[in-house]
Amino acid sequence: MASLSKAPTIVAPPLRLAGAVGHFIFSRVKALALRYEDQLSFAGRLVLAGLTGNDRQKGRAALSRRLFLTETARLIQTTSVMIIVIGLLAGLLWDGIWFGVLNNIGGSEYLISLIFSVQLQEVTPILATMVITMGHGVPMTVDLALRKSQGEFATLIAQGVPPEHFLAWPRLWTGLVSFPVFCLTLAIFTLVGLYLGIRQFIGLSLWDFLNAAHANLVEFKFLKMGAKCLMVGFCLNFFCLYHSWRVQPGQLRSIPRLARWAMAETFVYSNICVVLATILYD
Repeated sequence: MASLSKAPTIVAPPLRLAGAVGHFIFSRVKALALRYEDQLSFAGRLVLAGLTGNDRQKGRAALSRRLFLTETARLIQTTSVMIIVIGLLAGLLWDGIWFGVLNNIGGSEYLISLIFSVQLQEVTPILATMVITMGHGVPMTVDLALRKSQGEFATLIAQGVPPEHFLAWPRLWTGLVSFPVFCLTLAIFTLVGLYLGIRQFIGLSLWDFLNAAHANLVEFKFLKMGAKCLMVGFCLNFFCLYHSWRVQPGQLRSIPRLARWAMAETFVYSNICVVLATILYD
């Protein structure tokens, strides 16, 4: 009888642990599902405001275009120098690794092919995402969150002006249009840095380098890069905009936390898009 009375105390802790784990998993899945639902709702409002905003606000299409150009110019000012510097450093880093640490294994004639297949198609979108998110995305999130917290969104709504149309839509288009340009810029300066290192190590002429680059460019997978640019360009600003819209009036203390979440989600989902494009294409 004594052994029977002690049996529940032996079995209960594992059962309680399993219940706690199950409850934690269920709560996290539920929270994640609600978050995706909220993000889809915001995306729907954003698309609706972008498609119908000029119809309801007649004569303001020029203002939307001006806001788009202003945001694009701000993006160029904040990230263009960093894009160029990182591109040069990436090219020089490939040279340093290949002709330094890995020099003994040979195969330096395949370096340009390796750059095109790995650096330009796989690594460049990730580097561009990091630069634009930190240099432009997070400051934009803080700026819009401050505006909403100080009541600017409520003022626009009271005047019949949809904030999504004039504050979010131009910024979303900026991400879609500018990311392919920044990827191309990063790729060009990576090749410049690569050539500077190759010329230093083996004295390769510019003409031979351009011929080797052209031979690899013919086999470059432009469709895969186009899909990556489209998906990553959307992610770049969407999650920053989403988090800035979540700020409630007067909640200034929540802005730094939302900015960190915006940076994390932008980076994670952008890289997921890069990986998915590679898997689906290849």
